[in-house]
Amino acid sequence: MTVRGGHPVVALATVVLALSSCAARHTTGARTPTRQEAIANLDQHDQLRRDLRAIFSAPTVDHGVWSVAVHSLQRGETLYRSNSFRLQVPASNQKVLTTAVAAERLGWDYRYTTQLYATGPIAGGQLAGDLIVVANGDPTINPRHPQRWTAFDDWARQLAAKGVRVISGHLIGDDNAFAEPGWGLGWSWDDFALGYGAPVSALQYHENQVEVLVGPALEAGQRPIVSVSPPGSGLTIDYQVITAPAGADSFVSLERIPGATVLTVRGQVAVASPPIRDTAAVPNPTTFYLTALREALSRHGIVVGGSTIDIDDVARPLDRSQATLLLEDQSASLTEVIDATNKWSRNLYAETLLRSLSPAGAPATTEAGLKVLAETLRSWGVSNNYYLARDGSGLSRYDYLTPDALIGVLTYMWLNPGLAENFRSTLPVAGVSGSLARRMEGTTAEGRVWAKTGSMSQVRSLAGYVVTTEGEPLVFAFMVNGFRVPQREIDAAMDRALLRLVTF
Repeated sequence: MTVRGGHPVVALATVVLALSSCAARHTTGARTPTRQEAIANLDQHDQLRRDLRAIFSAPTVDHGVWSVAVHSLQRGETLYRSNSFRLQVPASNQKVLTTAVAAERLGWDYRYTTQLYATGPIAGGQLAGDLIVVANGDPTINPRHPQRWTAFDDWARQLAAKGVRVISGHLIGDDNAFAEPGWGLGWSWDDFALGYGAPVSALQYHENQVEVLVGPALEAGQRPIVSVSPPGSGLTIDYQVITAPAGADSFVSLERIPGATVLTVRGQVAVASPPIRDTAAVPNPTTFYLTALREALSRHGIVVGGSTIDIDDVARPLDRSQATLLLEDQSASLTEVIDATNKWSRNLYAETLLRSLSPAGAPATTEAGLKVLAETLRSWGVSNNYYLARDGSGLSRYDYLTPDALIGVLTYMWLNPGLAENFRSTLPVAGVSGSLARRMEGTTAEGRVWAKTGSMSQVRSLAGYVVTTEGEPLVFAFMVNGFRVPQREIDAAMDRALLRLVTF
């Protein structure tokens, strides 16, 4: 193994080879190949390298900075490597590290907990005090999880069954399990307005975002129809959008200064054109959560006499030692959380997982989670020379990863019986599910590639597993930064490489 450009690759290659050797020892029917077979294998390898080199150096895509690694999990061999030691902005491939470490440290059966406390007695249908909601980051109360989407109504029914009809005090949200603010280091300020840049919070509802629907008016020049759902976002709409003549282009952008509540909607929608859908982050996830819970209580005949209050705005310190626990709720399992994180690349889920790695006893922070992440990766043999992690989702432009680091993590997960099958099942499948559902459909790669996608401006990444038509498992990582062609051309190059690997 060599040292290139001052970047050592020995340590990580050693762990990958060691893990892969372990896999080879468990391969049934293994035998020493004959001389002719060994020569044929060398010819196969040489042809694979030539084919992959041709794909990644094609004139349409070779101006980008590529980093690539392909490894056989069965043979314990590196099949192809190009700049695999080079640090690249990974986009959502950062989630591979976050979800792998979360699975190892928290366990697949881990669940988030929400508790509802009463600060006064219940008598004659009245709770004479406040109702306090305490949670530690459950991200699953949203339509992606149908059984969880009814959680607020379920709680309201349980409270009604306990005889609660009136809450004389306030509805208070205790979000102190997570430190504020809920953004990651290195996020662009203009991402904060959008759904994918929503801050994490200990109390999370509808992924801390709303859908913004912008539809045309009946005549050009009139103000379009703008709707925001679900209600209670705390946003005020600044209409800087018009209805354009029929046949004109339609485009909309959303802007909000961090800390403000005014959402500016700019652009135009043409007469008779379909409405444009986008998502916007809410300014205060806790009050958004409490507003929705208050509505659910009302639907079940429970009236809140006081206000909905973020614990940060409570005038006096709350003492829960004398409060009564009315109910305790648990989220969907970690398996389901990681499945949504990887298949649909949900940033909020990834940031929640990272904070959940924080040691107990203090508000969870990104920094504490990153420390645990680094300790875990080091125990797997993945040196911090091969990555720079600044958040859990990859939204930060300060994140850097190498294909070698991704290969090390993915190899560890594949060879760990307690992690392998569940982890692979959370990854998008080519032509079948998640962010790869529309890629490689109807090809030999359909159903044979499990991989996490990553996408930002001038950034594209893809890392995961391939099972060849001969049944050989491979692990791969493709990363490219700084390209100037449409992303679909980069995707096409990666797909061609995967089609070639499938037939290896």
